[in-house]
Amino acid sequence: FAALSDDPHRRRRRLGRPGPAASAATLSPPTPTPTHQVLCDVSGRLESATRQNLTRRMAEGRNVGIIPGGFEDATLHVQGRERTAMSDRKGLIKYALQHGYALTPIYTFGESETYATFPYLLKPRLWLNRFGIPAVAFFGAPWMPLFPRRNVPIASCIGPPLQLPKLEKPTPEEVSKWHAAYLDALQALFDKHKGECGKPDAKLEIW
Repeated sequence: FAALSDDPHRRRRRLGRPGPAASAATLSPPTPTPTHQVLCDVSGRLESATRQNLTRRMAEGRNVGIIPGGFEDATLHVQGRERTAMSDRKGLIKYALQHGYALTPIYTFGESETYATFPYLLKPRLWLNRFGIPAVAFFGAPWMPLFPRRNVPIASCIGPPLQLPKLEKPTPEEVSKWHAAYLDALQALFDKHKGECGKPDAKLEIW
């Protein structure tokens, strides 16, 4: 699951007309590693998903791709279940309101089948996530457990942008209103495409 935030005032809508440069925001490791830093530096478009990075790129009018669920999405992963940690993810909504961005919901079907995970002790593992500590044990391909299982169909579905108003100082009520609107858009995207993606009976669990 991901969200694409984009500035509607600066992007080009026609094919072949490039819009503002895009940046991808990744999870910030609790202790930055040389590998993480090298990947960010080499890409030129990959950064840690910190408040400072997000607000700076939004102020520049860049398109930003982010996985709002963070570590919790991985911790909640159970093979065959469709889950995302979005019930209290309001920070991104606040920043998008402050900069008048549009939020584009994206859901990837099939990811829930790529790994088997340790599903127990969920509460203490989610508690560890609060400190930026990943708490997930997973097993993918038999020949290389770190790699996802092979022959799993993956389909990423992109919904229509949800345009947010520009509010310099959004109130908690306004943030909650647009957070609920985003969750509705995500649910609608999921329900629209789950059948064609081979999961007609799937339920989206929003934690």
